[in-house]
Amino acid sequence: MNWDDFRIVSAVCKTGSFTRAGRLLQINETTVGRRIGRLETDMGLTLFDAVDGMRQPTQACMAILRGLKDMEKAADEIRRVLRGHDLAQRRFRLSTIAAIAEHWLAPQLPQLLTDLPDLSLSIDTSDQNVDMSRWEADFALRLGRPKQGSFLMRRIGQIDFVLVRPRAPVPEPLLIAYPEALIEMPEMEALFHKAGTRNPRLETSSLNLMREILSSGRALGVLPETMAGGLRGRADLCVTETGVSRDIWLLSQPSLREDPIARRLSAWLSSLFALREESADLLPKN
Repeated sequence: MNWDDFRIVSAVCKTGSFTRAGRLLQINETTVGRRIGRLETDMGLTLFDAVDGMRQPTQACMAILRGLKDMEKAADEIRRVLRGHDLAQRRFRLSTIAAIAEHWLAPQLPQLLTDLPDLSLSIDTSDQNVDMSRWEADFALRLGRPKQGSFLMRRIGQIDFVLVRPRAPVPEPLLIAYPEALIEMPEMEALFHKAGTRNPRLETSSLNLMREILSSGRALGVLPETMAGGLRGRADLCVTETGVSRDIWLLSQPSLREDPIARRLSAWLSSLFALREESADLLPKN
């Protein structure tokens, strides 16, 4: 047994895939599979099961995850000593939707990265929720509370939605809505309550695209209140409250709880959203 083998185990746990673990470590998939197989033979244990196309850690593998993180931290500390400085050059993966990344994170990111020169971020913007239990991300920002998972979660704020429509009477303003898969979201219910049974003329999950179309003064749709700031006060537009709010939840891996850089990042993410009531980390019920 050697550290390199356990480093590969850790990468597979994080990515859920031999292929992605290989990319992360810059080795090929065959090498990953061979090293995992050798380690399993040496220990007489199965570390991963193939489930739905993913590599799922077995109970035996889960039992050593904390030890793997401790080994990674020790390796980071050794590298810091050998380099002669205190920079860990830590890289965290953050998943969120594009609108949050562009309108909440982006304006403050330069200052964060200046303040934390030892931090590197990989930000994934997708409408699909990553699987935190499979280590597909270190942190995630989501609208709505997750139902289950072996991760920490904390409500850090909320997003209020407003209705944007032409101020002048228009026979039939262009209706903009989410794709069908997202049509049951509370803000869509508020939109269709106003629009009636009309079919959308445009379906998109891009809030930036929605804003551009709504700013034309010929469309009807909803936006986060923060994104509607430049539309308020325009003579050709009417911006009204919908009464709909969506909670923002910060998800993080439990193993990062005591990591000083991860804690700084978590505090920064929380500070971006004005939440009056502080809440402790919660583990969701299965």
